[in-house]
Amino acid sequence: MNSEQSVRDEPVWPEFETRRSKRTRLLLVDDHPVVREGLGALLSLEHDLQIVGDAGDIEQALELVRRESPDLVICDLSMPGCSGVTAVRTLCREFPLLRVLVMTAHDALESIRECFNAGAIAYVRKDALRADLLVAIRRAAVGERATCPGVSDILLRSWLRQGFGENARIDVELQPEDRQVLRMIALGVPTRRIADDLGRGVKAVEKYRSNLMRRLDLHSTAAVARFAIRCNLLSPQEVDQVVSSGGLS
Repeated sequence: MNSEQSVRDEPVWPEFETRRSKRTRLLLVDDHPVVREGLGALLSLEHDLQIVGDAGDIEQALELVRRESPDLVICDLSMPGCSGVTAVRTLCREFPLLRVLVMTAHDALESIRECFNAGAIAYVRKDALRADLLVAIRRAAVGERATCPGVSDILLRSWLRQGFGENARIDVELQPEDRQVLRMIALGVPTRRIADDLGRGVKAVEKYRSNLMRRLDLHSTAAVARFAIRCNLLSPQEVDQVVSSGGLS
């Protein structure tokens, strides 16, 4: 290799090489300012990407989408007053042509499935490598579904398990809020914290929790944990956490 040659960290994307003047406009949505600042600084180094704004909650995000018309929104799942995939569903309902890439620490199979069902075009874990994030962003920007390798592995393992009949079928209809509450119960999250995340009163959440467990015929936290695992509501890391804490006994 001579001195005029260079090595790239990421693969060359022809559609971007031929459209250098057309930069992909990105909006960042995360409730942690330091995450938005760090991600914005990282992505701003790319010649084909432009940060047009950042938001810390869904209302601000909706306002910025209307004003800035971004090509792609990079959105976290955990924000005050907007639980689970509600942010994704809200963005995709309000702006049907908008492309949303979910970037989150949550990697439970059910979370991944819900986000794609809600309209997301891509799903990336926050521990993904920079190169993998950039590939997902560029694929999503041109309308292709994308995940990082960690999420792809989860989806592949699930498909293989189902193919060999290792997952029991759960014939019960769960709403997004049901799944979120079951996840938190299984992980041992206190009721007050659940109430804060849902934006509800403690007594209302206690009643909701009791009715949900009664409807599913679950009589203990351990039973909820086992049910959550069978329904793929927990990530492999969260399953290890429940097992190590004795949450299944």
